[in-house]
Amino acid sequence: MKIRALTPDDAPACDAVILSLPVFFGHEGGRQDCADAVRTQAGFVAEEDGEVVGFLTYAPSEDVVEITWMAVRADRRRGGIGGQLIERLVRQVDGPILVLTAGPSSLEPDADPNDNYEGTRRFYRKTGFVAVKELTPEGWGQPALFFVRAGPQALA
Repeated sequence: MKIRALTPDDAPACDAVILSLPVFFGHEGGRQDCADAVRTQAGFVAEEDGEVVGFLTYAPSEDVVEITWMAVRADRRRGGIGGQLIERLVRQVDGPILVLTAGPSSLEPDADPNDNYEGTRRFYRKTGFVAVKELTPEGWGQPALFFVRAGPQALA
């Protein structure tokens, strides 16, 4: 597995990763936002045998870095690729890292338990993030859980 910087040439492969995850990327607007991000934001790709199997995009601000999009191809999930992408970002930046994902109260009562983002929330906790607060960001239309991970300087 090789983790390297995202380039504009990786965009079609990242689009294909997203299309392999229709449960998590089922909204056309979200897919378009992600497609825009892989073409304009900084990020990393996970590459195996020359093929992109996962990616992460991020947006730095003055004090924090936000993970804007992250995905691992459906047939490669739960193999440590996402954790490697996170660790690469941690080594790249100095400050805290934040990420938003669907919050626990955002789901319909009759939602499929396999589609409820609980695995995504577990993943972020497992990779060192702490859940801070559930909120409804403008444009989301549903509650999101805000996670943060301290930068390496805070751990020294």
